[in-house]
Parts: sequence; C-alpha cells; structure tokens
Amino acid sequence: MRFGFIKKTLFYIGILSLASLIILVLLLLFMDKPPMEDFNKCIEVMTKAKKINADVYAPEYYQSAETNYKYAFIELRRQNEKLFFQRNFSKAKELIVNAILKAELARNASGTNKDTQKARFLKETELLRKKLDSYHEFFIKLPLRTQTRKDYEFGKLSVEESVNAFEKGDIMKANKKLNEGKSRISYADAEVNQLLKEYFSRFPKWQHWVENTISASASNKCYALVVDKIKHKGFLYLNGKLYKEYDVEFGKNWIGDKLYAGDNATPEGRYIITRKKGTRDSGYYKAMMLNYPNAEDLSEFAARKRSGQISRSRGIGGLIEIHGNGGKGVDWTKGCVALSDDKIDELYSKLSVGSPVTIVGSTVALSDLLK
Repeated sequence: MRFGFIKKTLFYIGILSLASLIILVLLLLFMDKPPMEDFNKCIEVMTKAKKINADVYAPEYYQSAETNYKYAFIELRRQNEKLFFQRNFSKAKELIVNAILKAELARNASGTNKDTQKARFLKETELLRKKLDSYHEFFIKLPLRTQTRKDYEFGKLSVEESVNAFEKGDIMKANKKLNEGKSRISYADAEVNQLLKEYFSRFPKWQHWVENTISASASNKCYALVVDKIKHKGFLYLNGKLYKEYDVEFGKNWIGDKLYAGDNATPEGRYIITRKKGTRDSGYYKAMMLNYPNAEDLSEFAARKRSGQISRSRGIGGLIEIHGNGGKGVDWTKGCVALSDDKIDELYSKLSVGSPVTIVGSTVALSDLLK
C-alpha cells in the first residue's frame, strides 16, 4: 500500500517536472530576444557615416541617429535587468531601427551636402578675402582704434587658418575658424561703417567744391589741385582736364575737418596758394602756403565754439602748407599735405600764387568707393 503511494507520488512529480520543463522550453523558444544584430548594424552604419563627416555635412540626421541609439541602449539595459520571461524589447527594437534609418540618411545626404557646403565655404572665404584685401588697400589708411586693427588682423589670420584646415579635411576646425574670422571682421566693419557714414554726410558739399574747382580750371585755363583724403591722392587739373595725380600724406587725425590748432587734422575746404617757399624759406623741402583759415573756416570755427564743440580757449590755427619731405607711406604731418620731394618739385613748377587748391574727404560717393 505504502509502496503504491510512493510510486504514484513519483509519477505525479515526474509529470509535473516534465510539464515544467516543457513550459520552460516554450518560454525560452518564444521569449522576446534583444535585437543585438540591429545594434551591431547600427554601429557599423554610424561608423561609415562618421568617416565621411556625416556629423558635419548632415548633422540633423546624424545627431538623430545618435539619440535613437542612446535611448535604444538604455531600453535594452532596462529590459535585461528583468526576469527573462518579463522582458519586452519592442521599444528598443523600434528605437534601434530608427537609429539605423537616420544613420543611413546621414550617410546618403553627406555627399550632396558636402558639395553644397564646400561651395558655400569657398564663396564665404572668397568674400572675406576680398573684404580683407580692400582693408589693406583702403581701411589701412583710416585713423582707426588699435582694437579695430587687431580685429581685422585676427579675422585675416582666422580665415587663412580656416582655409588650411578645410584643405586638410578638418571641416569642424575650418568652420570654427571661419566663424571666428567673420565675427571679428564684423566688429571692425561695424565701427568703420559708422565712422565713414558720419564722415560722408559732408559728401554733397565736397562734390560741389570739386565741381566748382574743375570748372574754374576750365574757364580760367589754369592748373588746379584737388586733394582727396580717402584716396590719399592729389589730382592736378589743367584746363578742366585731369593732368596728373600724386600720392599725398596728411595729419595723423586726417579723417574729418580741422577743428582747432594742434589737433593734427588736415582742413577741408576751397583754398588758394598765398605764398611759395623755396628750400631756404620752408622747414620742409619746398612748400606752398594756403589761405587757411579762410572766411568759411572762421565762420564754422565760431559756430563750433558757440555750440560747445570746441573749448573757448582753443585757437583756429594756421600755417597749412603743401610741402615736401613726404613719401613716408604714413600720415605724419601736423595738418599739412605732404608729397615726396621729387613730386613737390613737379607740383611747385605748375602751381602759382592764386592757384586753387580744394581739399575734400572724397571725390567719389561712399557706395562707389566700396564697390
């Protein structure tokens, strides 16, 4: 009896064990499995995309792939921490499939975007180089703050570093340096543009003076000199026609009209030569004195004093000449117009006492100057 009971019990235990084993096998066969092949494929595709700089040329797609991969991995780890029969990798599968899709899109878009970005990069660097070239031809002569000049020089260096990095395939550094250069150049441009905008508010008056001077040269059949501060040129006219041009230098604070004695600024206005000095009479190699201050200068000086622009203790100054000892390549005079000795010889032989001399900020409009 007892033996039969034991036998029966063992039989049921065996049946139960077999059933448990079958259930375990079924669970193992049909349980949700982690998408490891997809993870490996995603890593492979992202690696290929990275090699062709998809993170630079197709950043939205590439960053989306990275984000999806990150959250897929977090979900994978979270499910692996559960009991095997509780795991559900459906969310991880969805995320990793999206990551693969975005990585493929990044890789495919990279080639097209690379050509587009290359064209844009080359265009931007070309424009910046032209701007910097114009700086050296034009802005370099402006009396700018030291910081403004440093911004231009830093901008120039950054653009060159950007081009070098681009040629070496370091796109990240190329874009970084290009943006640094653009930023610093824009700071300098803002100051220069404001300075020139204010200065060229006087252009209509300059234009009128120049036209009258050239007309006087034509009607009187004589020589007349027009001095252009921005271009640093003296234009000699004969009978109303351009005869010759000369390089000239001014006072170091030449931009703007002369305000008072000692400001190292060259005056702007219509003048005549009142006296010609030889080498023995002048502190420089030959000189031609102008009738500064003339009536208009005296009137403006008085108005500026009344408005408080100039201290009442200031004097208007004088002794403005066109003289030699120039050719230094910098603005250095105390307000006069300087030429090299060989050029002052030429000019001295052409101009006479009474010859008209007109000094203006510019003979052309700002918009034409910056083309």
